[in-house]
Amino acid sequence: MEKGRGLMSIMQKGLIGAVAAGMLAAACSSAPVAAEVRTAQVARGAVTQTVAVSGSVSSAGTVKLNPATNGKVAQLYVTVGQQVTAGQPLAKLDTTDLQAALTTAQNNVDAAQTNYNKALSGVSDAQSSYAQTQQSTANDIATAQQALAKLTLNYGAAKANFSSLYGSLINDLATYVSQISVAQQQVQKIQSDLAAATQISDNRSAQTSMNQAGAALGNAQSYVQGVYTAAEGDYVAAVHLVLNEVNAFDAAIAANADPTGASQQLATAQVAYSTAVARLTSAIDAPNGQIGSALSSATSAQNSLNTVNAKADVSLDTARADIAALLVTLTGEQQGATNAKNKITQAGISLATITDAISGSYITALQNITAAQIRAAQSLQSAQTSLNNQPSNVQSAQNSLNNAETALATAQSNLDNTVIKATVAGVIVSISAQAGENVTSASTTGFIVVANTSSMALHGTIGEADIVKLKAGQVATVTVDAVGTEKMTGKVTSLDPVATIASGVPVYGIDVTIDLPSASVRPGMSGTANVIIASSPNALTVPNLAVKTASGRRYLTVMKDGQQVDTAVTFGLANDTVTEVLTGVQEGDVVVLPQPRAAATSGTRGIQIGGGGGGPVPGPGR
Repeated sequence: MEKGRGLMSIMQKGLIGAVAAGMLAAACSSAPVAAEVRTAQVARGAVTQTVAVSGSVSSAGTVKLNPATNGKVAQLYVTVGQQVTAGQPLAKLDTTDLQAALTTAQNNVDAAQTNYNKALSGVSDAQSSYAQTQQSTANDIATAQQALAKLTLNYGAAKANFSSLYGSLINDLATYVSQISVAQQQVQKIQSDLAAATQISDNRSAQTSMNQAGAALGNAQSYVQGVYTAAEGDYVAAVHLVLNEVNAFDAAIAANADPTGASQQLATAQVAYSTAVARLTSAIDAPNGQIGSALSSATSAQNSLNTVNAKADVSLDTARADIAALLVTLTGEQQGATNAKNKITQAGISLATITDAISGSYITALQNITAAQIRAAQSLQSAQTSLNNQPSNVQSAQNSLNNAETALATAQSNLDNTVIKATVAGVIVSISAQAGENVTSASTTGFIVVANTSSMALHGTIGEADIVKLKAGQVATVTVDAVGTEKMTGKVTSLDPVATIASGVPVYGIDVTIDLPSASVRPGMSGTANVIIASSPNALTVPNLAVKTASGRRYLTVMKDGQQVDTAVTFGLANDTVTEVLTGVQEGDVVVLPQPRAAATSGTRGIQIGGGGGGPVPGPGR
């Protein structure tokens, strides 16, 4: 029986072993499961390269404060380590001696002022006389100058007006003469219009009137060619003669020469001018009378063509329109003659002003100025001599008063400066004297030293590989360990030009000044500044794990149509996590990442079959 049980146990064990072996063989012969491929997409993002600088925070500098004058400390308002603001009182000196010095200086000023007043009393009368002389002589000269200025202004205006009126008159006369020919042409046109129209009685009356108008204009033209032309020539010559003498007078005045000759010649020229004016006026009236006759005849012709019968005849419309135009021309001619004679009259008024100035009033005004200046010089010299003869101690008294006032200002300034104030915001670093001790204004160490905390910098060191990447002005992000994660901005403000050897390694000092330090930051705190040396804000990026290297070249493996394809690309900036890709891939492309280390090296695991406390069955290779 026992043998049967033992045999059965052996058979069971054999069966179990066979089953286990079969299962193990099946497991070993089945195909391995393919490992899942890890990937990442090419995406846009910012890539920033930085150089990290570790160091400690320090103030931008210290300010040494000394009193303006030597003295004894009366009170101290601050202690070492205390935070202060700009303008805050820090200490006060004893004012006993300075107050006494101020009183003495004030007494000296009062005495100097009394002495100066006494010195001035001796010259007050002379000064008053001199001032009155100055005023009266200045008034005399000003009055004479004003008279000359007014005369000069009127004289210049009269010359300009005379020349302007002359030029305008000549142009008006030329127009006046030319318009006579224009009127004659208009008459001829009207006569032609009437001859071509229906020959009714009104038309014939109009023709008669136009013949009379043509005859009158012919007479006017004859006057122009005869009497008028000669009279205008005489007038032009007379004007030129007057202007020549006026110019000669002006040249003599400008050269400080005697203008008497020019004045006499102008009187002669003015007589010739008056004669020419009378002749020209008559010469204008002669043709103008004929123009008036022509205007009357043209008006009669117009009336003839405006009767009831004539108006019904449309063949006379052209003649009526041309007669209306002729009337405008003739009316303008008469107005032109009137305007011309008015300008001749106005020119005569301007010439009278010119003649009055040149004949004597201008010279008299010049002489009055000279006489006033001579009288003023004589009067002022006499008053100045009287003033100079007064006691010379006035200047000495003035000097003494000035010195006393300067001493008083100094004493007052010294008293005002007994309160020593902070010039910058910061922390009290040291105080060299206590209350009751003397301090000097020339202390080299400073009575009170203030660390300027309004400007703080992180100072650190970098190696030679990083110094070539940095330059002044580069932006940095600063964090201070004691403050926490708060980030502050700053700029590189200092780089050592020469290395310092530390433990056999060359290092360079660098300062990164913090733009707006946090109120919690204190000198001596440790921190880090990440100086930005390059940045690409909108770059195509891939994880650094995706970048592969083989045979000295870097590349990416890109998934294309389900296949892994090694792709040549151009890389740009890189930081601790991502790398910029310049060419070779596009946004959204999928790149292959390396498999985790465990998946890449794992083998077939052993299989444990339960029962009887047996151990696991080792697999192949174990």
